[in-house]
Amino acid sequence: MPSRTPLDLTSTALFALSVLALGCARMVTVDYAPSNSLKGQGVLSVVPFRYEAADEHRVRPREVESIQDAQRELFLSQEVGAFFTEALRRELAHASYTVNESGALTVSGSITRFYADWKRDVDRLFELNATYNVRSGEQIVFTWACSTVQKGPNTLAQDTILIRKGTADCMHRFIQASQESNVLQK
Repeated sequence: MPSRTPLDLTSTALFALSVLALGCARMVTVDYAPSNSLKGQGVLSVVPFRYEAADEHRVRPREVESIQDAQRELFLSQEVGAFFTEALRRELAHASYTVNESGALTVSGSITRFYADWKRDVDRLFELNATYNVRSGEQIVFTWACSTVQKGPNTLAQDTILIRKGTADCMHRFIQASQESNVLQK
């Protein structure tokens, strides 16, 4: 993991202060640790994932989608696309793949839903939909879509737990599906 420069830390601190100044906003850091038990081999590169809600200006790049009349906003300490991309890199490395800038296969994709609902009476809810594309050169050789819903008690601590669990679920299932399709080597 690259070390943070003083400028990175200053930018993060300024962003945090601006989010807090908005009121009714909360920033969370999701300390993502790879957890899949799969093993593979090969050299891959990972291209940053697009966060469609931010690309379409429905939310900001660090903002988690929520219902329109939500009384507060939830932000990640980093952009959602960057968080998801780094989580995939970590999961692939954890599964023994070599992840670098110029692998024989390139994984990219988009996050179509990164949504938290905390207005429910009983549970917090996190929904994640993502599409993964694996390319060999200019040709897409594998496309796979993931959809997951995670539920937990309605407490503030659940936001990071549910995001981490939903992300890990999609990562594990993507690696497994791509291995079963013989796109990634076991």
